[in-house]
Amino acid sequence: MVYTVRQGLNPSDGTSIIHSCAAMLGLQLENDLPNNVLLVTGLLKTKDTTQGRKYLIEAFEPFGDIESAAIASSNKGFGFVRFVHPRSVQRALERFRTSEIEVQDVSVMIRGLKL
Repeated sequence: MVYTVRQGLNPSDGTSIIHSCAAMLGLQLENDLPNNVLLVTGLLKTKDTTQGRKYLIEAFEPFGDIESAAIASSNKGFGFVRFVHPRSVQRALERFRTSEIEVQDVSVMIRGLKL
């Protein structure tokens, strides 16, 4: 996954490629793609991952309980939010379809990881 991002692929495409290759080779992945995770792109690029994570959590807390959140440490402007319940992802996506979601006063793009 790290290699695909370093080569310029977006994280979602990298995840899809890895899962597709594993399926073609008959390799069992430890887990299927989770349905309780959002990919967030368009974040302000920062090297302060602790502060970036805090902003990510603040922006997505209204949609449900968050299990974990992380931003790319390589200053790539993306991150992931893992909710406790998949319905929180649906709430965030519904909001995204009708209005903007902002992190640090920047409108971001979101999508679920499920293919």
